[in-house]
Amino acid sequence: MYNTKLIPVGENRFIQSGKDELYSYVVYVGDHTIHINSGDSAWYYTEDQKYAMTIRGKGDIHSKHCCTVIRGYSPPNRKVEILNTNLPYINGCSTESLVPPIRLGDPTMQILYMPKHSSEQEEHIHSTARVVHILEGEALCVVNGYEEYPLNGGDTLILDKMVTHHFVTNESYLLCSPLHIFSSSASEYNHPMFNGTHLTNK
Repeated sequence: MYNTKLIPVGENRFIQSGKDELYSYVVYVGDHTIHINSGDSAWYYTEDQKYAMTIRGKGDIHSKHCCTVIRGYSPPNRKVEILNTNLPYINGCSTESLVPPIRLGDPTMQILYMPKHSSEQEEHIHSTARVVHILEGEALCVVNGYEEYPLNGGDTLILDKMVTHHFVTNESYLLCSPLHIFSSSASEYNHPMFNGTHLTNK
């Protein structure tokens, strides 16, 4: 019912979200000129993969690697430099938010670093899809406990909701950027500006 799709570097394809998805999106992998409608947004990487971008419609963009168009979501245009990771993560990995969500449930683009000889997380699932663009390195994505998908720099992995998976590295590290179609951090009343404001009449 739910699938895993690995699109190797150099292949041009587009993948439409399933009919039973709560959120509608299209993933363009490879070299594409993409039209973004008003009210939609594109999440992608610059040609040199040094920056992550979000662009709101209406207009056209050119993507050389991986671009996800999310229907009915139109955040501000953003450009974020991709550097190293600064936050500790489980099993010796590290992470950081590239494009944080504005409010609870909004999409978010992350970066994840896995050193050599690591097993990132236990097997797990997500309630919405993950679009994982491989920036550098090599790894395996193990799906359903036994299916192995080899990952290399430039590949894109699309994990449908409810797909059991985890990542394993051997002789190489892995640096990847997962796009979460749904997220669970930063709500309307739980963010730095709100928490840092103290009413003087209370």
